[in-house]
Amino acid sequence: MKLVISTQYLENYGDEINPHWKPKGGSEYIVSVDSNDASVTNEILPFIEYKNEYSEEYARGVSMEADDYESWFEKAQKEDPSEDGIHFEPRLEKVDGVWKKTTKFESSRGSWIRTWDLGIGNETSNFVETVY
Repeated sequence: MKLVISTQYLENYGDEINPHWKPKGGSEYIVSVDSNDASVTNEILPFIEYKNEYSEEYARGVSMEADDYESWFEKAQKEDPSEDGIHFEPRLEKVDGVWKKTTKFESSRGSWIRTWDLGIGNETSNFVETVY
């Protein structure tokens, strides 16, 4: 099963005193899980959600999906003949007690995978990029 966490991303076009928040899209974080365990969602949310004076990202929906799940964003890129590549939604997995965030791009002209260790508030470290 896949745990899918849909987020809303906002940017502040004002300042701390007079904020002007604009929705700018979001992501679908996809996590492979064994069961519909709410504790997994509760464990992951603090790693995804954050807010500061410049931007904010928060969960707006959580669902369980089949193993072959693809987001609307991924499907649309595959179906568009003018697209020469696919940007995949971020995948999350826990490795040796550390949450890892992976993004991927595949194209006929080249592809890459980017991985980070994920900390509370979507803080990242230990960036690794593999180009192939």
